[in-house]
Order: sequence, then structure tokens, then C-alpha cells
Amino acid sequence: MEHVQRNLVEKKWKTPLNKDDNKQIKSFLSLLRAGSFNITEEKDSIRSYVANRRSALSDYEVIEKSSKISKNLSSLESYKHSKSIALYSPILNEVRTQSIFYDALGFEKEVYFPRVNGSSLDFHRIHNLEQLKVGKFGVLEPQSHLFKVDIEQGLEQIDLFILPGLAFDKTGNRVGYGKGYYDRALINVPEIKKVGLCYSFQILDSVPADLNDQKVGTIVTEQGIVFLGEM
Repeated sequence: MEHVQRNLVEKKWKTPLNKDDNKQIKSFLSLLRAGSFNITEEKDSIRSYVANRRSALSDYEVIEKSSKISKNLSSLESYKHSKSIALYSPILNEVRTQSIFYDALGFEKEVYFPRVNGSSLDFHRIHNLEQLKVGKFGVLEPQSHLFKVDIEQGLEQIDLFILPGLAFDKTGNRVGYGKGYYDRALINVPEIKKVGLCYSFQILDSVPADLNDQKVGTIVTEQGIVFLGEM
């Protein structure tokens, strides 16, 4: 049976980036606790801090941590039993997904990637990474002629959605880039089918969320697996 590793989540400010970081962090936290930000300002502040910390990772760190995250994901029961998964194309030092893609193909799983369609996402099945081309926002997307799940009839065909994010919290809230594409596309997908991939420092004690924000049910980091709702 899968084990909840409660001690896997680092304190979000554990490793300062520079000598002024501690002062900035204390000021940031005090403003949050005092309610001095509105929800948009809170999210923007979190995005800025986490994005800067993530961008400071070296290529070696990204590769090493991504490899560990991929291995941890492969041990997840919901991943093992899935027949189809949705992945994402990483940007800006996000957790890399190439090894997950090849692992999934090796187990004969169907693999889907998102493609921007208006204000939401379509999910197209691909068989090799060469079928991904640069699309909106500079993100690699499937070509439009490839088979896609009919979102009008629901996304039941996909067993597991593996999502990126800038920050997550211990209740499953997720902060993305602010465009809301995943929130709109996955509004009817249960939390248990949504898995967030991130580095351990991206899990915060709490992040702001509104009614339109969709939660994930599980988070996978280089330190292990966190099952939300059981912490």
C-alpha cells in the first residue's frame, strides 16, 4: 500500500538564494499573514519568488531532480494502473517529462499532450516527441491533425493528468502562470486523477485559491510522493 511521506515537504524558505533573501522572505511572509495582499497580488508574489528560485537551478540539478521525480511517479499505483496519461511539455526549468513519456510508451500506455484551443486546452495523442511543434507561448504542442479527446463528451478516456505548476500547497491548491488553461479544461476531472509534478521547494504551507482554481490529488517531488487530504 502506498505510504504517505509527511516529512518530504521542505520548508519553503529553507535554502536562501542570496544573503538578502532572509529579509525579503520575512517581509513577504509578514505581508501574507497580515492580509496585506489581495489574492491576485499574493499569487503574483508567489509566482515571482518560486520562478526565480526555479530559474536558479542548474541544468544538472534539473536533470537529476527530474530523474528522481520520474522514478517516484512510476511507483505511484494510479500511474501503474493507468492505460492513458496526459503529460506536458516543460518550459523554464519545469520538471522534465521526456523519460516519463518513454516509460509510458514502454508500458503501452496512450500518451496525450495539451494544445491551446481558444481559452482552454485540447488533448491530442502522440506516438513520438517529433509530433510536438512550437505553439502558443513558445510551448511544444501536438499538431492539430492528431487524434484528440472530445472534450465535449468529457475526458474520461484519459486516466491520469500530470500537471506542471509554479507552486502547490498541502491541500492540493495549485498556482500556475495565471492564464487558467488547466483550470478551465479540467474543471470536471476529479482531483484523484490530477497529479502535480514539482521540486520539493515548490510546495508551500498554503497558496491562495479562488473558486475557479482546480486542485490536484497528489504531488510528486524528487523527495517522494505527497497524497493530499492525508497530511
